[in-house]
Amino acid sequence: MGAPLSASAKNAVEPKQPKPEEKAKEKKWAMTGKRDPFFSPVVQQNGSGCSTGKKCLDIGAINLRGVVKSDVGFIAVVTNSLNKAYFLRENDPVFNGFVVKITGDSVVFRETIQDKLGKSFTREVVKRIFTPAV
Repeated sequence: MGAPLSASAKNAVEPKQPKPEEKAKEKKWAMTGKRDPFFSPVVQQNGSGCSTGKKCLDIGAINLRGVVKSDVGFIAVVTNSLNKAYFLRENDPVFNGFVVKITGDSVVFRETIQDKLGKSFTREVVKRIFTPAV
């Protein structure tokens, strides 16, 4: 059919194969400024990890039972979901916020909330004295 190719002709026709060191350099990924595609952007909100004390009170689970007037201002008597009583004063921290103002029949909280994407914002929550119907 034809004459066999010489050694120099074989090298000219065959594509050059990269060395193993060059292959390792080609496979590096630069992820700077990019989101990891294997990590969910939705924030997982696990439990508070807190068990007792005023700082463990969740604003959504607080029930206002009464307000007491003292020499230095008002003191709010609140209970948690386990019906344990706590005394709160203005500017006292709670789990997800703090007490802004206490009046004769209500307590105003500033609550910090995170949405599912991790963006946080604040809102005011007013709790009034709960009086059961007789």
